[in-house]
Formats: sequence, C-alpha cells, structure tokens
Amino acid sequence: MPTNLKAFNSSLTEEDLVPIIEVLRKGELGFGPNVPEFEKQFASFSNKRYNIATNSASAAAYIIFAYLRSHKGKCDVYTTSLGFTSPAWAAVANGHRLIFVDVDENLQFSTQDYKAKRKRPDKHLNPCRCRPVVLMPVLYGGVSTIEGFDPYGDEIVVVDSSHCATPTLKANFLFFSFHPYKPICSPDGGLIATNDHLAITYMRNYRNFGRVNTDTSYDIKHDGFKFYMNNLSATVALTQLPHYDTKRALRKANYEKWATEYTLLPQDEKSSYYLATTLVDNADELLKTIGVSRHYPMLHTTTFYSRTRKSVLPRLESLHQKILNLPLCEGKT
Repeated sequence: MPTNLKAFNSSLTEEDLVPIIEVLRKGELGFGPNVPEFEKQFASFSNKRYNIATNSASAAAYIIFAYLRSHKGKCDVYTTSLGFTSPAWAAVANGHRLIFVDVDENLQFSTQDYKAKRKRPDKHLNPCRCRPVVLMPVLYGGVSTIEGFDPYGDEIVVVDSSHCATPTLKANFLFFSFHPYKPICSPDGGLIATNDHLAITYMRNYRNFGRVNTDTSYDIKHDGFKFYMNNLSATVALTQLPHYDTKRALRKANYEKWATEYTLLPQDEKSSYYLATTLVDNADELLKTIGVSRHYPMLHTTTFYSRTRKSVLPRLESLHQKILNLPLCEGKT
C-alpha cells in the first residue's frame, strides 16, 4: 500500500487564477456579483430552484434549522452519529431535539432503525407526538442517494450533501460544502438548495444579519448572522464548476483501483466519489500507515452529545473501528 497519501486535493490552474486576480485587483472581496452568479450556475448541480450561498456548510445547516424553529416550531431531528458535528449542533443550538439513529450495512441512515425509534421512543425523550419530524441523512462518502431510504412521508427531509455535489435523494432542503477539500472547492463556503419559495426570503435575510435593505437605510426583520458567501470564495468556486466532471472521473478511477485490493462500500451513478470506504479488522494500523483520519468520530460518544442521553446504535458501534477511508484525490497513483 502507498504511504503518506493526501486524502484530498484542491488545485487551481493558471486559467482559474485570472478571474480571481481580477477580483482581488478590484477589491470586490465582500458580497459581490459572483455570489448570485455562482448560485445561478450551481442550480444545475443541486437541481433545486432556489440556491442560497453561505460562508460554510455549517452556516447553511444553521440557517435551515433557524428557519424550521421560526416557522415550524421545535422539531425532533433524526440523524446518524457518523457525521460532522456542525449540522447536529445547528439543530441543538436552535432548540430542536436530536435523536441519533443507527446506520445500515453501508454506513448510511437506517430507515428501519428510525421507524423503530419513532414508533417506540426512548422513555427519556418524553416524546411529544405533535412535534414536527425532521430527517437529516448524511450522504456519507459522496453517494447521491441512500438505497432503501423510505420514510413515512410526513417528515421534513434535510439532506447533508457536504460530500456530494449532485444529490438525487428527495429532500425539502439540502446543504452543501465548498471547503477546500470538498469535490467543489473554494477558500470556504456552503449553500442551501430548496424548492420552498416560502423559505428563501427568510434564509437570504438570515445570512445577512436578518437585514432587509431600504432605499436609504435598512430594517432588521429577524435574527441572523453574517453567513453570506463572499465574492472571492464565489469566484474561486465558479472556476471549479467546469472541472467537476474531470476531477470526478479521476477520483472514480482511483476508487476502481482501490476496489482491486479492498471490498469497498458501494457508490452510485451520481456519486462524487469523495471517499472510498472499506471495513477491515486492522483499520487502525492502516490509518497510521497511509496518514489519514477516520471519518468521523461517533458523535453520540463525544462529551457534548453524550451528556444528555445514551444512544443505542449497535451496528455503527460494531463497524466503526473497522472503517478505513482510502484517499481518492487526483494525485493518487
């Protein structure tokens, strides 16, 4: 096995640098014209009518849960423990109740476990049947959908698509990441995608301190933060959109090379091939050898998320130490 491999790779061509340098020369570093242009162009990836660019995926998730708090009330949010902390924290910080569900054999959101937990809630939850239900599946590893994802149909579905640029899983809201090491990179950034026209005004205001401009001043309509994407990040992200298919093809080729050595968790037709994941007994030893980390720690075992209640997730707990995430960056040979 190769050693000291980079898990991810972000790179800019000389051609990419031309519009970036022009933005720097003009000093257009705050909210600028390339932000709405990026939103417009990214619609062909998200396949949603409304796309709202933010300064991170964490901010995008926070805005979604702030909107749900404001317009739907406190919700029960079901998600997996195998994910990054910020989306889960965004739910908790906005007053929602977080409930971890187990994973399926491919480390994806288990609808079966969700339905079991919803039908027979933990007595410590003191469940309120009138609470809106939110499902937050994580498209782990870059898959575009989850085989067997079959909710009841009365839920609000918020998809964590931080690993995938072209998701196909049906959702009310999706959020994306344009971190430097994501399939579409920028200095940093995120985005909310939705077809919900009732949500977009609130969300656009929220990313700008809850502010609405008037002819001579501005009004504060509601709470909010400085969560908008800046013009420089949007410019970098725009340069990366045309490269997506080529870089994805290279990652797919690397996935297929790894597949000759390991049994990998499946990808799908629209997958970004963000991670090649296998389950092996000596994962810890191999992780040290190739110099990458495991994605991710189990949230329900961390200090913050375990202090309120104990989550029972037998499948994830049995598989977690076997997870080995193999690099798919374009530089692998």
